[in-house]
Amino acid sequence: MAQRAPLRPTSRIEEAIGFVGCFGLLFFGVTVFCELTGRPALGWALTLLGTVVAIVFLDRWRRRVLRRTDTAAQPDQPAVATRAAGR
Repeated sequence: MAQRAPLRPTSRIEEAIGFVGCFGLLFFGVTVFCELTGRPALGWALTLLGTVVAIVFLDRWRRRVLRRTDTAAQPDQPAVATRAAGR
């Protein structure tokens, strides 16, 4: 039986970003189409805004998870990289 590789801690978040991003592109296309043809586009634009806010939220969540796993994996090193003296 084949063994499965361990999942990255951010794999589910990245899948959600891709899912929401796909709908974001679709809503962007519909919004542009409605604007160019003179149809009402406010609802589509607000929905697009919602997808952008969701992507920003998911990206910040992903960064928090990555930061947390990096500090847990390397407890001896400082969490913030510092510059060398004299540079």
